[in-house]
Amino acid sequence: MTLGIMVEILPGILEKTFAGVEEKLARLEGLVDCAQLDVVDGIFAPEESWQDAEDLDGLETGVKFDLHLMVDRPEQWIEEWSKDSIFRITFHHEATYDVRRTARIIKDAGKEAGLALKLETPTRALLDIANDIDLVLLMSIEPGAQGRPFDPRVIDRVKEIKSKHPNLSVGVDGGVTALTAPGLVEAGVDMMVSGSYLFGHEDIKEAIKSLQS
Repeated sequence: MTLGIMVEILPGILEKTFAGVEEKLARLEGLVDCAQLDVVDGIFAPEESWQDAEDLDGLETGVKFDLHLMVDRPEQWIEEWSKDSIFRITFHHEATYDVRRTARIIKDAGKEAGLALKLETPTRALLDIANDIDLVLLMSIEPGAQGRPFDPRVIDRVKEIKSKHPNLSVGVDGGVTALTAPGLVEAGVDMMVSGSYLFGHEDIKEAIKSLQS
């Protein structure tokens, strides 16, 4: 948890270079325990990001990562990205032929498994997989499109999943600001990812508080 509040806030880091990743991490030191690290292959989502897993080997940070793989065939990326600094690997339902197998590979690597759903993907996609994952991450924008406006349809999706799968942690990624966060909290969300909003503030600690209040 961040700052001891029930709804967890994960800063979202999406950068084209590792230098950009390091710059954002420097701003987070001492403020958060965890952040979401976005990796985009330019195939599953159009905006290609930094994607060299070996850079994490020499990284000195107290921040642990939820790795959000916005990539095609994520099962082929898991071994390379199973670094000590990564506690959860989140992949997209739409990007793999065998969701359960991909979740199992992540678990076998000793990581928590997260499953991301695009807005257009029905929530019934969770029916056969909810017990095999630790988190469902609902996209409220197109994957990789950081800075795009929040789509309020995600609020009803949070409510629906919480009613059907009350023990499953639900996160939302995209367009999370002080204006959109209250509706998500009221809907029952457990975790929110915010990138542009948090890093657009000079005082990130105060920006996090604004999402939690």
